[in-house]
Amino acid sequence: MAKKPISQKRAEREQQENQALQRVFNVFLLGIAAECYLFIVYRNYVMGTPDSLLIWHSILRWGSVAGLVLLAAGAAAAAVKRREKKLRTGMLLVAGVGLFLAASGWVMTHFFDKGVITMCIVVPVLTLLGLVFFLFQHECFLSTIAMAGAMFTVWVCGRGLDSASWGTAVMAGAGAAVVVLAALAVLVRQAQKGQGKFKGLRFFTPECDYRVVYAVLALSAAAVLAALLLPAAGYYLLWALGILLFAEMVYYTTKLM
Repeated sequence: MAKKPISQKRAEREQQENQALQRVFNVFLLGIAAECYLFIVYRNYVMGTPDSLLIWHSILRWGSVAGLVLLAAGAAAAAVKRREKKLRTGMLLVAGVGLFLAASGWVMTHFFDKGVITMCIVVPVLTLLGLVFFLFQHECFLSTIAMAGAMFTVWVCGRGLDSASWGTAVMAGAGAAVVVLAALAVLVRQAQKGQGKFKGLRFFTPECDYRVVYAVLALSAAAVLAALLLPAAGYYLLWALGILLFAEMVYYTTKLM
C-alpha cells in the first residue's frame, strides 16, 4: 500500500484537531447552558416566593418525565441510526439532555436546596471532565476520574462516617470505591497486554506510561482506605490528593507538547 503524502497527513491531522476543538467548544457551551438553567432554578425554586416554589416544583417534576422520554427516544434512535454519524450524534445529544433533565429534576425535587446546590457543583465538575476527555490522552482521563472520585469519597467519609444514619452507607460506598479502583487496575493490565487495546478497541495511547496509571489507582485506593480507618485525616488527604491531581495534569500536559 502506498504511503500517504505529507500534505494529506497534515490535512488529516488538522481535521482531527478541528473536530476535537469543536467537541470541546460544544461541551463548554452545554456546561454553561446547564449551569444557567440551575441558577434560574435556584433563584426561583430555592430563593423564590412560596408560589414560585410550587410552580417550579411542578416544572421540575414534569421536566423529569420529559427527560425520561427524551432519554429513551434519543437512545433508541441512536441505536437504530448508528451507521449515520451525524444523526447518531444528534440523537445522543438528545438522550444526554434527557438524562440531565431527569436526573437533575429528581435530585432537586427530592432534596430541595441541597439537591440544587449539589447539581450546581456536579455540572462544572462533569464539564471539566468532558474537557479533559477531549483534550488529553485517555489515560489522563482515567487517572483524573480515579483521583477525583477518591477525593469525593474521602470528603464523604470525613462528613458521614460518624453519622448514625449514614455511617454504614458511607462505609459500604467507600468499600465499593476501592473495589472499582481494583477492577480498573485489572482492566488497565489487560489493555497493557494488548498495547493499549482491549477487545479490539484502543483505550490508551501507544506511548502510555502505565506506571503512572497504576500509581494513581494505588494512591487513590490507599487514600480511601486511610479515610475509612482515620476519618479525622480526611482534610489532609484531600490536600494530598489535590496536589497529586495537579501534578498529574501537569505531567500529561507536558506530554502533549
